[in-house]
Amino acid sequence: MCNFVIQYFFKVNILSNINRPNQNTVATIGFFDGVHLGHRFLLNELNVYAAQFGLESLVVSFVDSPQRILSPSSDIKLLTTSSEKLAIFSELGLQNCLMLNFDENIAAITSHDFLKLLHDTYRVKKLVVGYDHHFGSDRLGTFDDYVQLGKKIGVEVIACQPFVSDNLTVSSSKIRALLLEGAILKANQLLGSSYVMQGVVVSGNQIGRQIGFPTANLQLDVSKLIPKGGVYAVDVLFDNQVFKGMLNIGTRPTLSGAKQTIEVHIIDFDQDIYGETLILKFCKRLRDERKFDSINQLKAQLEHDKLLI
Repeated sequence: MCNFVIQYFFKVNILSNINRPNQNTVATIGFFDGVHLGHRFLLNELNVYAAQFGLESLVVSFVDSPQRILSPSSDIKLLTTSSEKLAIFSELGLQNCLMLNFDENIAAITSHDFLKLLHDTYRVKKLVVGYDHHFGSDRLGTFDDYVQLGKKIGVEVIACQPFVSDNLTVSSSKIRALLLEGAILKANQLLGSSYVMQGVVVSGNQIGRQIGFPTANLQLDVSKLIPKGGVYAVDVLFDNQVFKGMLNIGTRPTLSGAKQTIEVHIIDFDQDIYGETLILKFCKRLRDERKFDSINQLKAQLEHDKLLI
């Protein structure tokens, strides 16, 4: 069973009641926002090394984007929340995940002290990182500098080769840009899976119910990236079941709305789910949101959209 625990560092002191890996580990480090194809390539290499050398796999990641600390003016939105990221790590068969609370204290740790912390506390014997990855406040000049530092501490630092597939350039920033353009199919291709949003169902004005298209209004984590406004076909996961759905992101201009809402009509579904959490997997974008001259025109468009699901 996967040993997933969120562990927080405060002033580089480790809480005394945390769970540690049961044996020596092979680790990797990264924020892994989106856990896209490039990340999955690296994490697969981690699993390969773990099996080859009889070690436990350990992913070292962060609760929030380090960019928020390093660039305080940044308002970067996340492709994956911590809970979503942990779920993907578990699906990929990883055994342990150490989530650090990135703050000024973590940012100030040197590469030597960070490697020693991993070695002494989390029994890291091998560290697999991207060939161009840097860690530690001193940001050593070359990869070989990390290799030599690791030898002194007792950690073998290994470079993972760059991910290459069909001339795809994969990065979290590129995926963010695609989602903000509404290019769901391309974003999903680079992610290696469907883009996911999850939220709690909150009360709405129930106008959708009056025209035969009841919707669940969702409240999301404020740090989550919301794709370009419009209507999307989604899979809705609830109570271990998958339903088809139509998601609208926008201001509902036909109803003279002003505030952005995120609401999903779940097809062939009629349950009271206020306060429940829904997981949405984006399938494709159907159209832009638009203002109709009447409620009847809106209803006719929704009937047409439903045929495209």
